[in-house]
Amino acid sequence: MDIKKELNEKQYEAVTNSSQYLRIIAGAGSGKTRVLTYRISYLIKEMHVFPSSILAITFTNKVAKEMALRASKLISEETPIRLNIFTFHGFCARFLRSEIDALGITKNFVILDEEDKDKIIKNLLSEKGYKKTDPLYEDINNFIDFHKSRGELPSDFSIDENNPKAKLLYEFFFDYEEIKRNMFALDFDDLLIYAIKILSSFPDIRNKYISRYRHILIDEFQDTNNVQYTLLKLLSGPDTNIYIVGDPDQTIYTWRGADQRIILDIEHDFYPMKTIILNQNYRSTQYILDHANKLISYNKERVKKDLFTDKLSKNDVELHTFFDNQLEANFVSRKIKELMFNDKTLEYKDICILYRSSYLSLPIEKSFARDNIPYTVYGGMKFYSRKEVKDCLAYFKLLINEDDDVSFERIINVPRRKIGELTTKKIVAEANLNNVSMIKFLKIIYLNG
Repeated sequence: MDIKKELNEKQYEAVTNSSQYLRIIAGAGSGKTRVLTYRISYLIKEMHVFPSSILAITFTNKVAKEMALRASKLISEETPIRLNIFTFHGFCARFLRSEIDALGITKNFVILDEEDKDKIIKNLLSEKGYKKTDPLYEDINNFIDFHKSRGELPSDFSIDENNPKAKLLYEFFFDYEEIKRNMFALDFDDLLIYAIKILSSFPDIRNKYISRYRHILIDEFQDTNNVQYTLLKLLSGPDTNIYIVGDPDQTIYTWRGADQRIILDIEHDFYPMKTIILNQNYRSTQYILDHANKLISYNKERVKKDLFTDKLSKNDVELHTFFDNQLEANFVSRKIKELMFNDKTLEYKDICILYRSSYLSLPIEKSFARDNIPYTVYGGMKFYSRKEVKDCLAYFKLLINEDDDVSFERIINVPRRKIGELTTKKIVAEANLNNVSMIKFLKIIYLNG
């Protein structure tokens, strides 16, 4: 395979550059996933780097699987290569399965999802005399998320004892952590926090992983937060090669701690850093790029670049504003009818509608139904979020950890066993009095007749 023919000039430079520290500023639609997969292939096939010494981090499991498949095919058409490509949480989960006993925690810990976390907080509210729907729930959730996004557990910070609200929120946070500890459970934020605790506290473990991963590649680096960046620095040694891909113009996760200053200032920690800009777009027409370039140029904190493309189009960008969402939906329907009438080769499946949030689709769907426009809504509930799947997983979790009260509460009446909420509350209360999990308490009752 001649990769020079497969890539444009800037992509080829990004794939083959030999600098120890590389920052690839990849504009929208410029082929960043392509560059990352070719980089991994190049390191293994041309630079003879062992696959096991490469660690690649992406932000979603879907992209991780896609990247692993594409890179593996580039390396070998016949024998699949096992590559270390994870999300931050996926990497930390695997790391903790091997190393968490250094903190005195069992390797058989369970991982709680957001629904499990919500259930614990709402149960705490109920136990303390609040309604589960109390507005305090949002305050508790935000308080926990804020401190965990900074890598903080209750033992890592203190609050003003003279501030009743802060004191109350801190107590809920403390109790939440106690419940998880008794269940031998971690939430998603804990995965990074505990990985960092181990790497910071045990130099022998840290050195083992620094020696293991000689090349670290990170995708969507503009959305990295300070906890994730701390993890990167702990996994890096003097000889580690760092390869980051991102675009400050595309930072979208500031609401969950992403800090674009990290990608802009990373050269202060990893010096000297070579920067390569990918600005040839393969997704849009020049009209779209011209408008996008003009808008984004007003951003002050960015790496300057102007996207360009070889794609030509006679159609410019149109902007329309409406007084309400129903007028907007009616316009979309009329526009689709107009497009279909003017272009006989066009099919409904060639048209895509993007909206910011799922609730916004309702007026559009109503308008389509009225005008007999066929449509498909993509997205919706994830597979592992489906009730029946989560119920099944709860049974498996209990098989390996009887202290997982969240999973037990979930399936105590699944399938239906005529066990109501009142009975469940009594079991919870008695189990707490006896300082055991719910399932262990019921076993005690059964064995004692």
